[in-house]
Amino acid sequence: MGPQPGTQAQPQPGTQAQPGWAAEPQGGWAAEPQAGPLPTPGSRRSNYQPRNYSSGDTSFGDSIGNDIAGAVLGAAAGAAARFLGRQAGRRLQDRLTQQVLPAMAAKQQNMQTMLQTQIAIAERHPDLCACLNDQVIFLTGGSRTLPMPNLMTVTVEQADAMVTRLRDG
Repeated sequence: MGPQPGTQAQPQPGTQAQPGWAAEPQGGWAAEPQAGPLPTPGSRRSNYQPRNYSSGDTSFGDSIGNDIAGAVLGAAAGAAARFLGRQAGRRLQDRLTQQVLPAMAAKQQNMQTMLQTQIAIAERHPDLCACLNDQVIFLTGGSRTLPMPNLMTVTVEQADAMVTRLRDG
């Protein structure tokens, strides 16, 4: 039976303990508990250093003036960015409604028409088959083949002509 959970395993007789396993202290969550008070949120180190205006510095008025000017410039820059963002957004919206959406609607209409044509061909000629590996079309039970046309552009009339050629030879 192996060691119990929570206890340290003893090294096998004749082997040495590996360094870093039980010999060295571990850091992080596996470290031994430390005595003392719990850390408080304010005890973390921070790079933030507040300005000390009460140190007799003569630039007190200048630093406040710089802070106000910086705040005004920041607000102006933010307003300008929002204005430019709205202008770019309007242009994008205009282009979307004038160009992209009509093009997508036309493409969807073309796809719908193509699918309806393919369904009509399949209903009209249920014995018409295609081999995608060999890129040929044939009739079920027939021995003749034709090169496969572009199925995206074939019309019902073209399919009728191909079926007639496959039947009559």
